[in-house]
Amino acid sequence: MRLSQIRSFRDVATRFRENWIGYVQEYRVALILVVLASLADMASTTHFMLSRGPGAEGHPAVRMLAQIYGPILGPFLGKAVQFLTLIGVTVFLRRWALFIMVPTVILYAWAAWYNVWGHALYLPRLVQWLDVLAI
Repeated sequence: MRLSQIRSFRDVATRFRENWIGYVQEYRVALILVVLASLADMASTTHFMLSRGPGAEGHPAVRMLAQIYGPILGPFLGKAVQFLTLIGVTVFLRRWALFIMVPTVILYAWAAWYNVWGHALYLPRLVQWLDVLAI
C-alpha cells in the first residue's frame, strides 16, 4: 500500500527532473539578469546595513539573518536563499518561469536603486504625508 505523501513526493521529484532538462540553456539570459540584479540588491543592502543597521531592512527573513550573522553575511545568505527559491519555483513551474523572473529582476533592480538613492526621495515624502494624515 502506497502512502499518498510518498507518491506525491515522487511526482514532484519526477517533475523537477523532467523540467530541469534544458532549463539553464533556455533561460540563460533571464538567469544572468536575475544574478546581476540579485548581486546589485545584495551589495546595496550590505551598503545600507553598514550605515543604518539591519533594522531598516524591509524583508523579515533578510533582517533576521542580518541580525544573526551580521550586515555582510546576512544579506548574502538571504539573497542566496531567495535565488535558490526562485530556481526551485521556476523549475517546478517552468511554463511560468519568465512571468516570475521578469518581475523579480525589476523588483531586485528597484530595491538596489532604493537602497542607495531612493530612500532619500521616498522617506521624506512619506514622513510628510504621515504628518498630514495625523492631523
